[in-house]
Amino acid sequence: MSDLQPKPTTITLGGKEYGLLFTINVIDAVQDKFDIAISQLADLMRDDRKTFKVLRFLLAEMINEAIDDAGNGEKHVDERAVGRKITPANMGNLSEAVLTAFTSSAPTNDDEDASPNVMSEQQVS
Repeated sequence: MSDLQPKPTTITLGGKEYGLLFTINVIDAVQDKFDIAISQLADLMRDDRKTFKVLRFLLAEMINEAIDDAGNGEKHVDERAVGRKITPANMGNLSEAVLTAFTSSAPTNDDEDASPNVMSEQQVS
């Protein structure tokens, strides 16, 4: 059965723990901001001139999605605040956490033979 409610990936940024949640809202924001299809995100992150900007944006969006999902009234972060916490020393770990959040948010299917485009009788009823 699919896990349709992904759990946030946890990071520590500037000594504070945050969740990262990769949702449709984040996908939409990325596509709008960078005028790319989400499938081009990895290429964009490999661009030496854009990698810091992309990481900063992704972290802010994903942190804010986790904050909203938790519903605890915590204040949103902004890109500039996130950017102040990204250093060459933690950039690799943060990029890895973004990738983990992205891959863990994809629904899992226990039935590996089922086509992702065909719904089973159980899914329809």
